[in-house]
Amino acid sequence: MYNREDIQEFLRTRVARPASAGVVIYNDKKEALVLKANYKPYWSFPGGWIEDNQTPIQAAVRELSEETGVLIIPQRLKFLYIINRVSNIMQSYQFIFEYSGMIDDFTSVKLQPEEIDDYKFVSREEVLINLNNYGGAVQIWAKGENIGYFEQTVEC
Repeated sequence: MYNREDIQEFLRTRVARPASAGVVIYNDKKEALVLKANYKPYWSFPGGWIEDNQTPIQAAVRELSEETGVLIIPQRLKFLYIINRVSNIMQSYQFIFEYSGMIDDFTSVKLQPEEIDDYKFVSREEVLINLNNYGGAVQIWAKGENIGYFEQTVEC
């Protein structure tokens, strides 16, 4: 039987893999909210890195609130998919959740000025017409491949 020290020693030999979480949230037309971060060349779902001692759902709720000012009920998030993202810089996991609750009013969206330049709502069809304008998670959603596990190579 392993003791605590043995397990910790073993874990030090493993590669740490950062993870992020994003939210697909809809307006009344079933269009998804996407954001244009000032540090990305494409539109993406609200989301960001998972902090220490945070679950993916907690990170998704926090990031949505920070980036847009929109508050949601965590229990209404359902898991859609996870993406194993690989680039020449790092490998990470991206958890994507879908919000099943209703947001009545998006007019009060307050963007995080340090990171987010703009927001809009898009249909799957709109994304499919201009795939290169959207991040991998949005592309997967638009293609309807939105349950399970996916792999993505990221150009850096």
